[in-house]
Amino acid sequence: MKTDICIVGGGPAGAVLALQLARLDVDVTLLESAQSYERSFRGESMQPDTVGIFHELGIAETLLAHGCVETYRMEISERRRLLLAIDYSDAPYRHKFVMDIPQPVLLEALQARIADHANARVLRGAACTGLLERDGRVSGVSYRGHGKSGEIESRVVIGADGRYSRVREMSKLPYTKLPMNRDVLWFKVPVPEGWSNHTAHIMLKGARHLILLPTYPDLFRAGVNIAKNSFAGQKRQGIDAFYTLVDGIDPEFGSHVRRHVANWRDIHLLDIFTINMPSWSRDGLLLIGDAAHTVTPLLGQGVNLAIQDSMELAPMLANALCQDRLGSVLFAEFQAKRQPDIELVMKVQMRQERLLCAESSWAQFVRRTNYAALHRLRFVQKRISDRIAYKRQRAMLHFDECTNNS
Repeated sequence: MKTDICIVGGGPAGAVLALQLARLDVDVTLLESAQSYERSFRGESMQPDTVGIFHELGIAETLLAHGCVETYRMEISERRRLLLAIDYSDAPYRHKFVMDIPQPVLLEALQARIADHANARVLRGAACTGLLERDGRVSGVSYRGHGKSGEIESRVVIGADGRYSRVREMSKLPYTKLPMNRDVLWFKVPVPEGWSNHTAHIMLKGARHLILLPTYPDLFRAGVNIAKNSFAGQKRQGIDAFYTLVDGIDPEFGSHVRRHVANWRDIHLLDIFTINMPSWSRDGLLLIGDAAHTVTPLLGQGVNLAIQDSMELAPMLANALCQDRLGSVLFAEFQAKRQPDIELVMKVQMRQERLLCAESSWAQFVRRTNYAALHRLRFVQKRISDRIAYKRQRAMLHFDECTNNS
């Protein structure tokens, strides 16, 4: 099989890129190893700019028809005392709220739009087994699926296969993996009676914290931190050890968890780390999303950065194909465009990691002071959110204003 662009990884980033390339008349093939879209605890919290992208892609109506949950507010509290509240309703943009969309619904909507294009194909249950090379250049992939092996020749291979990327390992590109001091146990529970399902919470007690994210249809996707590599020891102590962990942060919510989390099968471990790569590419191959720049899962930034990668990359690839200038210069240009946004998110997240896991009394005092100051300084909140959650819409708004003035 031959194609212009072969994308490995059919998650949100790979599917968005395939759809955008197909719309730009590029011949594209998408490989996805999983047979089913059912995924546990994957990125489902979509930032406002990403919601705007769904409207651009023409899938927003499908997603809204299925149903989603909008988050209007985030609160950080310590022992039930409010430290910081962020209200999204004052943002001067069309799409201002975080939306929780089940990832299978999102992927089905994207694949349905991809199927409208004869120049695009999706191979499900097809796992990439190797990179093809010719004269030192990546020239395609080998794959295996449904008991058969095959090869795809392509002018460019895109690795979009996530934080545990096999393409990244096959590429031999150098990278640095930085483990965080915590891992997270994720679980889902119904929103307790009397609580809003439009408010996200971070609940602190000492160096422990609970993260509660509103999730479709009326759930919290909840995470509690544990010490790095301590999961096996937790399980050996039995499910009561997990209950005690949650009780220690908030006993009222702990009682709720006891009623709805029956055993360890209801709990999922997420290994927390970041990955930095000096270069996301080699000749014929480019990595995007978590495969290139793994961020921590704090408030679901990874999936949003990955989708933004795809939106930026698609027109660059299409133009380069027309001009026959695919190569290292193009890939370096793409990385240079995306790097500032990635570095900003990583910087903000690393700061939050230190604050959330503060162990000493002094560090916890600094944390309270930091959040209290940010609570009062709304213009600082706005500056941060404009650069992370609303950058795309802000740029479009500025463009429209300039056009109207002209």
